[in-house]
Amino acid sequence: MKNIEVTGALLRALARIGLLILWFLLSLVQQTVGFLLRTGDGRHLRLRFYRGALRILGIRIRRFHDFSPRRPLFVVANHVSYLDVFVLGSLIPAVFVSKQEVRDWPVIGWIAWLQRTIFIQRNRTRADDELTPLTNALNQGFNVIMFPEGTSTDGVSILPFKSALFEAPKRGNAYIQPVSLVYRERHGGQLSARDRQFYTWGTDAPFFKH
Repeated sequence: MKNIEVTGALLRALARIGLLILWFLLSLVQQTVGFLLRTGDGRHLRLRFYRGALRILGIRIRRFHDFSPRRPLFVVANHVSYLDVFVLGSLIPAVFVSKQEVRDWPVIGWIAWLQRTIFIQRNRTRADDELTPLTNALNQGFNVIMFPEGTSTDGVSILPFKSALFEAPKRGNAYIQPVSLVYRERHGGQLSARDRQFYTWGTDAPFFKH
């Protein structure tokens, strides 16, 4: 009986992975065509991409508060999982801030670029080099989402924030919206320490391990 349950779970997982790959490919085509034809800024396509991915993965979001109606928003959130981008991206039309290295990752870099991700180079000697693209996005009316810890954690604690980029909402006349992400349940039950390793992305864990 246990073998049957394991086989069923494996088949469901493989089916979801297959659907997710197809969804990624379809979304890539749609967004690439939209970019080439310059049909708007693609906000609705990005929202649909994130929401569709969450639906395929079977992830449900429970919100305790709504986002502020003020615009633009400079959203700051803790970074726990590789799922964070899908969760936040499905809730509000926005662009993300990411480290420059992500742009060179196979496939993922292209997807991130299509989402209009703002890539910044860490450890630059001039803070203005990092602030300028963020400020420009805010001045153009885009909501910006940033993970101020500068890296991901295991979700148990929050690291000190990288404070330099908080100058961007001041320059871009944006409102700061704090968000706390917590992954609590799996299959209706409490998320165990063992389960957590499949969702969280620790500071020393390479992305492709997940």
